[in-house]
Amino acid sequence: MTRSGTTTTAMRNVLSIILFSSLLSSALIAQPIRQLKEHADEQFLAGNLRTALKEYQRILFFDEDNRYSEVYGDIADIYVVLGDDENAIVYYDFARKAVSSDSLKLEYSFSRILCQFRQQRFLLGLSDLYDLPETGSPYFEAKKNLYAAACHFGLGETGRSLEYFTGVVDSAGMAEISKLIRDLERFKKKYDPDRLQLMSIFLPGLGQLVAGDLKNGLNSILLLGGIGVYSYHTMVTYSILDGTLFLLTWFYRYYTGGHKKAYELGAGKIRDQQRLTYQQILEVVRRHAIR
Repeated sequence: MTRSGTTTTAMRNVLSIILFSSLLSSALIAQPIRQLKEHADEQFLAGNLRTALKEYQRILFFDEDNRYSEVYGDIADIYVVLGDDENAIVYYDFARKAVSSDSLKLEYSFSRILCQFRQQRFLLGLSDLYDLPETGSPYFEAKKNLYAAACHFGLGETGRSLEYFTGVVDSAGMAEISKLIRDLERFKKKYDPDRLQLMSIFLPGLGQLVAGDLKNGLNSILLLGGIGVYSYHTMVTYSILDGTLFLLTWFYRYYTGGHKKAYELGAGKIRDQQRLTYQQILEVVRRHAIR
């Protein structure tokens, strides 16, 4: 055999060894990944979310061929349950880019938008909704209408919200939702933060009283009244300057805090009522969704 033939044979042997080693390595890696996936799924179903999360993340580290792209969605779902919407948004974004199914891409997009809602990022959620493609699917179109309605509701645009709800529920459901929104608007007028703050500016404690905080409202009235009386006493007993300094130091401090508190009370009551109304609307949608 010639030297050239010997060299060629040796190269073939080396290439065969490399190819065999590569295939063997891939097989050995694939098996642990599959086992990791099975273990992670078991932990997820058992409610051991943090353990499942670590296993899913290990899968992504070893999965060089991207055979387990659905793991991105599993990780995002876990972050949602753990209350970590920031990371959930990131992984839902990875998930929708990793899958080839158009319906899965849309589901991940909706899940991502829902995370935006929970963080009160309604404008971002609305922007993502506008970016979704037309599907022609009654299911996805109804879902888009529902999310758009929820988004406008969160932005306080109840009129636009009602427009989108018409594509989600039947006429009986629309009547219930319209009433819930009218009641909410009346509630918002009653506890308008600016109105309550203005009341407490003119009469300290009044805004808190109207907002239902009787204890702090009365305390504010009595405290500021006492400061005023003592300031007058100081002016008469010592000097106008001493009395004025005392009045400015203490009266302004509690006076400013009082009307700010009235504003916060009103804003808090409206937020709580909006959450309650939103839950009631979702219940109406569940009962009266267009089939």
